Order: sequence, then C-alpha cells, then structure tokens
Amino acid sequence: MKRNLVLAGVLVICLIGGGLLLNTNGTDAVSVAATKKESILTAEQVNVSFQQVGGRVTQVEVQEEQRVKKGDVLMCIDSTDLDLQIAKAQKDLEQMDVKIKQIQDSVRNGGQKVSTQELQAKLGVESAVTSQQQINKGARDEDLRRQEIVVTDARKSLENAQLTFDRTKKLFDEGAVAKASLDSAETALSTFQNALAQQEEVLKKLKAGATAEERQQASIAAEKAKTVLSQVEQARDDLMNNAMNADILQKQKEAAEIQLKTLQTQRERLTLKAPQDGKVIKVVPKVGENVAIGGTVVLLETDNLFYDIYVSETQVPSFKVGAQMTGHVLALNQDLTGDVRFITAAPQFANLRMSREKGQADLSSFQVRVYVKRADDLLPGMTVEVKADEIAAR
Repeated sequence: MKRNLVLAGVLVICLIGGGLLLNTNGTDAVSVAATKKESILTAEQVNVSFQQVGGRVTQVEVQEEQRVKKGDVLMCIDSTDLDLQIAKAQKDLEQMDVKIKQIQDSVRNGGQKVSTQELQAKLGVESAVTSQQQINKGARDEDLRRQEIVVTDARKSLENAQLTFDRTKKLFDEGAVAKASLDSAETALSTFQNALAQQEEVLKKLKAGATAEERQQASIAAEKAKTVLSQVEQARDDLMNNAMNADILQKQKEAAEIQLKTLQTQRERLTLKAPQDGKVIKVVPKVGENVAIGGTVVLLETDNLFYDIYVSETQVPSFKVGAQMTGHVLALNQDLTGDVRFITAAPQFANLRMSREKGQADLSSFQVRVYVKRADDLLPGMTVEVKADEIAAR
C-alpha cells in the first residue's frame, strides 16, 4: 500500500514537471500547431453526371483506374425515344416546307391573274357604260367601228384566258399548282367568255337598233360589269389572307425548328464525355441499369492537386489569394511550390483551445487551400508540411 502511494506521488511529480517543461520550451499542443502545419495532398474529384437526361445505360466505355482525356466518351444512354421524336420533327418540317411553297406559289400566280382580271374588269365596265350610252343615243358609224374594236379586244382577251386556263390545267394535272390556281383560271375564262358574248350582243344590237327592253338590259349589263370589278377586289383580299397564312405557317416552322434543336441537344447529352483529363475512380451504373437525371455515374479524379492548412487569425493576414507558398513533401523529401487558391473561415472543429497560465481562449482558425502542379512522383495521400518560418516569412 505504501509502495503504491510512493509510485503515485512520483507519477504526479513527473506529470507536473513535464507540463512545466513543455510550457517553458513552447512545445505544448498550441505552440506546435502554430509553428508547424501538416496536411494531406488531395486530388480534386469531379462527380460526372448526364445533363438533364436519364434512362437506360447501353454502353459503358471506361473502367476504374482508367485514364481519360477531355472529350472521351464515358457512357451512353438509350436514344430510341429521342430518335423517333427527332425523325417525326424532321418530317413535320418537310411537310411545312411543302405547304409554305404551295401557298406562296398560289399567291404569286393568283396575284398575276387578279391583276389581269382587274384590268379586264375595268375595261368591261368602260365598255358596258359606253355601250349603254350608244344604245340610248342610237348607233353611229364611229360607234359601230368602236364596238367592233371592243369585240375584237374581248375576243383576244378570251383567247389569252383560254391559254392561261389550259396551262394551269396541265400544271394542276401534274401536281405543280394548287386547286385554287385552277379555280382562278377557270373563273377568269368564264368572265372573258361572258364579256365577249356581251360585247357581241351589243354590236349586234347597235347594228339592229335598240329597243326599250334592250336599253334596260344594257343598263343591267353595266351594273354587272361593275359587280365583276368588285369581285376582283374580293379576290385580291383573299390573296392577302393567303399570304398571311403563309407567314403564320413560317412562324410555326421556326418554332418547330427550335423544338428540333432542343431534341437534338438532348440526343447529344445521351453521350456522356469526360469534362477534363483525369483518372476514373468509380463507375456507378452497369449496362442495362437506369440512371436518374442529375445522378452521379462516374467519379473522376482530375490532375489538380491541392492541400489545406489551418492557420490562426493572427497568421491569416500573411496569406493572399494568388500568392505562392512552399511546402515540403515528407515522403519525397523535397519542396513543393503552389498557389493559394482561396482563404476562408475554418469549420468549428478546426479551432484550437489555448489553455495557459495567461488565460483561456478559443483561437479561430482559417482554411488556406494551396493548389500544386501534378508530377509523376507526386501522389495523392502524401503529407505536406509547412513550417513556421515559411509562414512568418510571408
């Protein structure tokens, strides 16, 4: 019993003496932490995932520990559904192109025909009014000659309308023009036929002399000629509406093209490529498995190496982002120069509790991250030491 008490007393004396010695020499935990910083060299890792797409994995082109270059294919997802959507979108665009061309051709041809009809209608109105005046006044030699000229012109217009109708009918049979173009040509032909018949009838009546009933009919013919002119104006309005339909269809085509580009972009994203050079650490899915949108499928270790040191609030002013720092790699026994990338307040667990005769306090720590160039003999996991004289020299 007495022997145990003696041993206990000796132990207490040793502990007290050792503590005093540590405090005297400045080798307590706080002092050591302030004079020497050690850290582990770490490789930056990237969680690689498919961008906004998911599905069944069809190809895995890499395996663990394989080195890859930026742009190398890592993995592919089944593209069947998107391929079908893209094919349909392309067919829809082709159909829109055909419809737009048909409408534009119809408007162009219709515009030419309406212009001709308008001119003929105006001539018809003038002729009908003139004929009415001649009937009311009675026929004269110059009136007869004038009417004969009108009849000749009407006959030539009818011949031109017949030629236009025949050409349009042939094009329609070949599928080169729309039905609306054929209808317009047929209407024009009918109009000129009626105009010729009217002028021939007027000439006949001028030669024979007009009755009261004929005078009334001439008045009606003049009104009908004016009605034809109104119909021509209506046809022009219809062409303008068709042109607007073509513009609307063009806007729809532009929207469809954007949709197609979106689908093609999604299709490209089904092939996952390495974002930068590095080494594959882990491949998560296997062929046949489904991957979720945004889920990590490959863990890539990049060629960027860094280490972190924790310094006190009194030391942190010596560090600047972008400045160089020299550490010492213990395993290689060589110095290593790097660039300070960022400085930030360290987590609470990194704070040091200082306990001395001067008092008690919490020393706030700051995290300093240093990036270094990769070398063949420099491996992640090696210990990097930064000494107090290096910190004090900053």
